[in-house]
Amino acid sequence: MSTESTASLFANPIYNALLRRLAQDLKLLHKDLVTPVGLVGNLAQIIDLMIANPLKFDEYASVNSEWIGKQFFREIEEYYSESIEDRQAIIRTIFTSAYRFLCELEFTQPGEPSFEVRKVMNFVHENLEAFEGNERQQLVYAAYTMPAQVAKKLIGHPAVTEFRKFSETVEASRDLRKQWDEDLDNRQNLLKGLSENMKKLTSEYNFVGLVNGFQNMKEMKESERSFSFKSILGIGTLMLVLPAVQIAFVMGNLAEIEMHRSVLVYSLPTIVAVEIILLYFFRVVLAQFRSVKAQLLQVDLRISLCQFIESYAEYVSKLREKDSTALSKFEALIFSGLVTEESGIPSTFDGVEQVANLIRSLRSESKT
Repeated sequence: MSTESTASLFANPIYNALLRRLAQDLKLLHKDLVTPVGLVGNLAQIIDLMIANPLKFDEYASVNSEWIGKQFFREIEEYYSESIEDRQAIIRTIFTSAYRFLCELEFTQPGEPSFEVRKVMNFVHENLEAFEGNERQQLVYAAYTMPAQVAKKLIGHPAVTEFRKFSETVEASRDLRKQWDEDLDNRQNLLKGLSENMKKLTSEYNFVGLVNGFQNMKEMKESERSFSFKSILGIGTLMLVLPAVQIAFVMGNLAEIEMHRSVLVYSLPTIVAVEIILLYFFRVVLAQFRSVKAQLLQVDLRISLCQFIESYAEYVSKLREKDSTALSKFEALIFSGLVTEESGIPSTFDGVEQVANLIRSLRSESKT
């Protein structure tokens, strides 16, 4: 039997059969022959519990199974090898060993002890003085000292050590999770800040892009205004220079002009026509100049409005839910086309037709 494993001590068929045999003999044994009175009955009660709950004793009395398990069953075997007169001492020894298993079971298993267990423990407490020597020492040890040693043994068990490491790992994982949560919060706050900065930069970039677009348009319109102004000066100068040159020429050459009066009469309509044409183009360029000036004023107005478009948009966005057209007028002003006021500019064909009519009338008068 020394080769049998203590891991399944009470569930072992050989040991279980040995317990059943002992239980049958205890029922036939005269209970008054063993002192103190009641010991045989209580021992039978413990043996019945072992037979009825072998797996529970293997699980919750594993320490004593390792310490005295094989010794306990050797004591039972010795019981049968002794004479009837010597079996009384063996019965008492078997009882002390069985009582150790019962005490460990009561100490380690969850819940309250059963009525049978309490009855056996009360019997030991009430009749402790009836035991002597090693038997009494074993009973006292089982009741008071053994639970501490069993607890120490269980605490040092590899499974408990692994569980303790697991608890430490769980605690470390909680700390790590807390650290991760804090780091995640910090990263989320950083991302929110970066997001706000990106929105701000995007808004500023869009604002700068819009303003740059208007600035480019302003530069183009200023170039057009400069060209129109120079054209006005050139045409106006030409309109003054041509009559002045003609008058000076006539005044300086009166004698010769008198001889060619008819030629002068024919050339005069041409000069007048040129003047009229120049006057027409002067009006066209002047109207264009005024239109460019009006457009420049509108561009300057848009650039000025862009300076507070962001604040205005934030304020009006709160009113969007109530009024969806809150920014419509503002947007219409910013993004509408420039007014050129071209209605006042005379048509080119209308001017040509007027000049032609004037030339025809002059020719008809000269023929008459």
